[in-house]
Formats: sequence, C-alpha cells, structure tokens
Amino acid sequence: MLADLMSPLGLHYSAFIPVLQSQGTDEQIAKWVEPAQKLAIMGCYAQTELGHGSNVQGLRTTATLDTNTDEFVIHSPDLTAAKWWIGGLGIAATHCVLQAQLVIDQKSYGPHIFVVPVRSPVDRKPLKGVTVGDIGPKAYGGFATVDNGFALFDHVRIPRENMLMRFAQVTRDGQYIRPVHDKLSYGSMVKLRVGMVADAGIKLGKAVTIAIRYSTVRRQFHDTAKKDGSKKDELEQQVISYSSIKHRLFPLIAVSYALLFAGQSVGADFQKMTKQLLNQDASMLPEMHITTCSLKVWCTRRATDGQEECRKAMGGHGYSQFSGVGQIFAMAVPSNTYEGDNYVLCQQVGRSLLKQLQTISSGKKVETPNSSYLNLLLSDTPHTPYKFNDPYHDILDPKVQQHIYGLRAARLVADLGQQLKAGRPWSDVNMECWNICFAHAEYNLIKQFNERVASVSSTTPVLAEPLTQLANLVSFDFNFV
Repeated sequence: MLADLMSPLGLHYSAFIPVLQSQGTDEQIAKWVEPAQKLAIMGCYAQTELGHGSNVQGLRTTATLDTNTDEFVIHSPDLTAAKWWIGGLGIAATHCVLQAQLVIDQKSYGPHIFVVPVRSPVDRKPLKGVTVGDIGPKAYGGFATVDNGFALFDHVRIPRENMLMRFAQVTRDGQYIRPVHDKLSYGSMVKLRVGMVADAGIKLGKAVTIAIRYSTVRRQFHDTAKKDGSKKDELEQQVISYSSIKHRLFPLIAVSYALLFAGQSVGADFQKMTKQLLNQDASMLPEMHITTCSLKVWCTRRATDGQEECRKAMGGHGYSQFSGVGQIFAMAVPSNTYEGDNYVLCQQVGRSLLKQLQTISSGKKVETPNSSYLNLLLSDTPHTPYKFNDPYHDILDPKVQQHIYGLRAARLVADLGQQLKAGRPWSDVNMECWNICFAHAEYNLIKQFNERVASVSSTTPVLAEPLTQLANLVSFDFNFV
C-alpha cells in the first residue's frame, strides 16, 4: 500500500507541467517546462481559495496589469482569497500556476492563469510578499503524504509574460485579445477530471479485490441445509458463498471495469481535443466539459460508496488499518469535493443539456455523440413506456440497454425543461440536476462498456464472454430514478 501513497510532486506532474504545456505559448513552454521536468523548479496548481472552490468565476485573487512596468501585480484582497488546499504548496512548491482575476484599467476579464514564484529554488524561503504554508492534517488521515498548502499574496509583481497566453493575450500596451472560447483556460480542470475517472476505477478495483480475497479465505458458520448430525470436523462456509456478499461485491467488480473503460475512452477524446485546441479549435470543449463533469460526479460517488461497502463486507477486520481498504477510502473520498463539488457540477450538466434540448425543440437533431440520446425525444411517443418483445432476451441486448438508459436520461432532461418553463426557479431543481447527471453518466458508461465488448469480441474472443457478463451486471446494477 505504501507504493500507492501520493507525494508532494503529484500535482507537479499531473497539473503544473500539463497546464504549462497546454496553456502556454511555445516560448513559455521552452522557458518553464524543461526546468520543471528537471525539478529545478517544483510546481502546483493554485485555483481553490478559502472562500471559493467550485465557483471559479468568484475567485478573489487579482492579477492587475501595470503598464508602466510591464508587470502583473498579484494580490489577495482579504483572507477569503487565500489559495487553499493546494497540493504541493505546503512545503515543496517553488512556483504555481495560479488562477486569478485579470484586471486591466480597473476592468476584470475573469480568471486567467499566471506562473507565480512562491519560494526561492535555492533556499526554499518564501519570496517577498508571499505568505505560504501547510494547512494541516486532513480527515481520516488521508493525503498524509501530500503537503496541501495555502498562499496569500501582498502585491507580488511578476513579468507580463508570466500570464499563460496560448489562447488569451495581453499586449505591452494593455490590449486584451480574447480567446476563441471563453472557457479555454478551464481545459486544465477537464484534464484533472479525465484522470479521476480511471483512477476511481483502479481504487475501487483494489478495494473489491481485497474484500473478495478476504471473503474467499474467511469462513463463518456451517451450512444449515445439511442435517447429517455432528459438524465438528467440517469446515465452515466461505463468506463469499453467501448471497448477501455476492450481491454487494460482484457488481463492484463490474463498476470498476466500467470506470476503467470510460476513463480510457474519455482520455482518448481529451488527447484529440488537446490537439485541436493547439490549433484554436474549441469545438470539442463543451462536450468534453459535460462528459467529464458527469463522469467525475458518478465515479467519485459510486467508487467511494463501493469502497466503504467493501470495508463493511469484511466485517470487523475491514476496520483494521492493515486491511488496506480504509486507506484507499481515505485517499479517495475527498474526490467528491475537489475539482468541483459534485452537486455544483450536476447543475452545470443540467444547464448544458437544457441548451441542447433547445435544438430538439426546434426539430433538429443533437450531433454530439454523448448526448445523442436526446434525439429520442423527436419520436412520436417519447414518453410511452418501453415495451419488450422478449424481456428475458431483450434485457441482455446491448442496443436495448443503451436505448433504455438513453430514454430515461432524455425524459429527465425534458421534464426539467418543462418544470423551468412552468416557472420553477433554478435554485429549486438541484436534485433534478443530480438525477440528470447520473442518468447522463450511466448512459455513457453503458455505451462505452458495450463498445469495448464489441471491440474485444473481434480481436480477443476469449475475453468477450466474461466482459459481456460484467457489462450486463453493470446494466442491472444501476439504479433507476
């Protein structure tokens, strides 16, 4: 388990360097990435603040342009603007890529990303105007090996060139050049969410592997169906033989595979989007945003719930630190709130799908593949109960499974649209957005799992049957709302 512990350099490699590579110009990449790769500088990704997390637009840290000196002045106006929870910032980081409100001539242009030194690479002392340190221990003893830190900036000056300018630029005379898409700087958050999907599958897979191995070795109670007298010399039953254990653990195996496949699929899409963004093509960004938001919500909730179920399935021994499951849970459970609070992200998914619902309302089809189920609303009877021709056969048909989950998701989006049209306030439909987010994620998880089964069937037929069984188990495990 020690090999799984995160280090203060985790975000240096998973966020700091990737953000430089994706958001910086060629000149900025040449300046910063090589030193970062050689660990001449150590970085982190400073977005969350003490007073603002999911609401990125509300961040209080400012980067004000001083045209007289050709510098940005980085400032934390009050304590709520302190960068908080930043992995690697507590002790290790010498630099950060920082989200701050860009201010030019007293006008704010929203959050942009800046490279800001926080400590000397030579003696590790905080630089002038920077107050930086560790925020202390975390819940459940999790992330104990990561120095989550804070930082406050008191009119810290950085060169204008320290603003990452691949998409948005600020010229020497203070002219602001807008990017082709206002949310291009959010690509770094999309990347982090992409990685969270497969990571959730790996962590859940480890927990359920531990629980199943334990339940296979552990024996408890005799088989009461036997009535042959004395049982003193008989082995007690394997715990894994009980239906309550199978019911709780076996679906989690299928879910872990579903998350791994989804993570690989969305990872490939992200790589494709990244190449397009380098050419100023942001066409994939809205779809990637909604997909990663919904999968992040679903995978973090279901994976951590599953890890806790694994612990309980192991009885009292599951609560021992030596089981390893508790440590997995402690490392995974904060994912429900970092990179966007799950309930807030669900509202973003709801808003995005409502925009696509407008396309359906105009009689046109939705072209985005992950939301194409909305096209089912164009049929003559979209709200008619689905009828099986042969229930026992049809329910195992991947096309039927995908259709059913798509129909449910489409109906939920349509129902939300009707409620808002009737005057229900947006602040009152949070749970409807939660249900829509889960339905959207589950449709895509089913779709991607069945696509993987079809691919394996043609390349490695021997794996097709067990993967088909897992795909069916995932389909049956999802709870309809």
